[in-house]
Amino acid sequence: MNRNQDIHTVLYVDIGSVNTRVCLFDRMDDKYSFIGAASATTSGDITNQFEYLNVIQAVEKLEHATKRKILDRNQNIVMPATLDHSGIDQVAVSYTCIPDPRIAVMGLTHAGSLQNVYDLLSKVGVKPVAEICAEDGKTVCENLDLFLQTAPRIVIVSGGTEQGAEIGIYRLGEILMLACRSLPKEQRPIILYAGNSAAKKQMERVFSQITDISFSTNVLESGSGVQPTLNGLMNVLRKDLESRAPGFRILREKTKCSVIPGEFAFGRTIRLMSRLIRQNRHILGIDIGAHQTILADAVNLALSLHTLPLGIGNNIGNLLNEYTPSDLQSWISFQIKSAEIQDYILNKSYYPDLIPANKYSAEIELALARAIVMKGIENESLSAILSDGSLAMVFLSGAVLRNVEDPGEALLFAMDSLAPVGMVDYLLDMNGLSGAIGTLAHLNPVLASQITSTSAYLNLGKVIRPSVRSEQPGKSIMTVSVRDDAGNTRKYDIPFNRIYRIPLEYGKNYELEWTKISHNVTIPGVKTWAPAGFKSGCFGLVFDTREEKDGKIKLPKEKAARDKKLQSWRTELGPWLVKQEEESHA
Repeated sequence: MNRNQDIHTVLYVDIGSVNTRVCLFDRMDDKYSFIGAASATTSGDITNQFEYLNVIQAVEKLEHATKRKILDRNQNIVMPATLDHSGIDQVAVSYTCIPDPRIAVMGLTHAGSLQNVYDLLSKVGVKPVAEICAEDGKTVCENLDLFLQTAPRIVIVSGGTEQGAEIGIYRLGEILMLACRSLPKEQRPIILYAGNSAAKKQMERVFSQITDISFSTNVLESGSGVQPTLNGLMNVLRKDLESRAPGFRILREKTKCSVIPGEFAFGRTIRLMSRLIRQNRHILGIDIGAHQTILADAVNLALSLHTLPLGIGNNIGNLLNEYTPSDLQSWISFQIKSAEIQDYILNKSYYPDLIPANKYSAEIELALARAIVMKGIENESLSAILSDGSLAMVFLSGAVLRNVEDPGEALLFAMDSLAPVGMVDYLLDMNGLSGAIGTLAHLNPVLASQITSTSAYLNLGKVIRPSVRSEQPGKSIMTVSVRDDAGNTRKYDIPFNRIYRIPLEYGKNYELEWTKISHNVTIPGVKTWAPAGFKSGCFGLVFDTREEKDGKIKLPKEKAARDKKLQSWRTELGPWLVKQEEESHA
């Protein structure tokens, strides 16, 4: 019998650094439906349980929005749900409100145990603050100094195959023991031991009296699998989280919920969504938060996860370390001084919960978001999938994109900052569900699967960007025909250096045929000799033939010309849901 058979009402909670968001799902006739969402400001108080209180505040707003009773008279979540549809059966929580824990790694070899530990940490988007390797030949004093300077909160010890090396493990343990004894008890790190099981008993005997130690399977043993070691890592991350934020412990105890890092949840969402596209094709997920930006690239269920310490909130000030204010003016289409941009960034860093009050401040934030993504792609070497045509889908998430007045702003943001060649579908998370699939996957796989396969995400449309060697602006570089299910066919001449949109009926199936393509035009990753079937998004079919330089959209150097060009691109893309009969911008 399915263990989720009696679960009808599910509450997904995402606790961010600025907002706490709750989403409600309900099952009717063996199918889950998205009922509604609400959010409250994530703010601290003097009770050391503000994470739990913020969730309750968001649930109160959800009750008002959905007209459902979820809390009892004592402001506790009713669990399980009652016959009158009050309460919740299951709660799942992801979080990004707590900064990444400082993790140190210890191992015998770089190519063996440490490499496996790095692969493990990449699944949660964490980079170690310190590395101690036995083969480096450093003295005990040097390693001890490194440990004390970085002050890690978690230490992962690995090394040795089963029935293999033990002496090397004990030497690493000696360094760790000296470091722990040099610190007050409350500052000692949590230890995760994932090495040779033969040394487990001795490690437990020594460290159980000093600090908190957990054990997992040996990361060097391929037969043990990744999941047991990953579960061990999640366990110590939860312990560290609850020691820093007691509200999470209260939330877990009251709701029996699963709590996982938001980076891991988003990465797993993108990984599972990679099943929806063809083999060997990539999906790129971008989640722009207040504190950080997550970039997740998945192909064939293989995930590469990266985090960037730049966000549209309390970490927005870090942008000034990467760009000058004048550089950030490039994607703003109105007159603004460099000092005003700097003031906006500093004000936003102090008040990250402020939302844009008008279209001008909204455009500033999207321009800053473009700069963040461009820096992320540059730092994480994702340019390969943007230039070889292997990218099939881009998934956009984050409040700065979700709260746009018109979804076209989010689409244009992605086209400008990524400029991927080939044929790419764009999805926008309009309901804040980007981490729901990853969070619910192991708790309620039925719900996670149904979120993936339904219209919970907004299909912005399919964008085709060819590679053009040289051509005159405005000259036709290809001719295509689009046929609907009824057999009606229309031809379109696609001009160079434009955004050319073909409005189509949302959610309908169409077939694209390549009638004529200039000899100096290629579309990487696309079989132009065969028709391509697709389902139309709210912007139909878009051709992005704008000029590029070094993989980036080429902008005029003069401010006046650049402003005019930015405004013309916005006009060429047009508003949301243009009627099919209307002509594309010529």
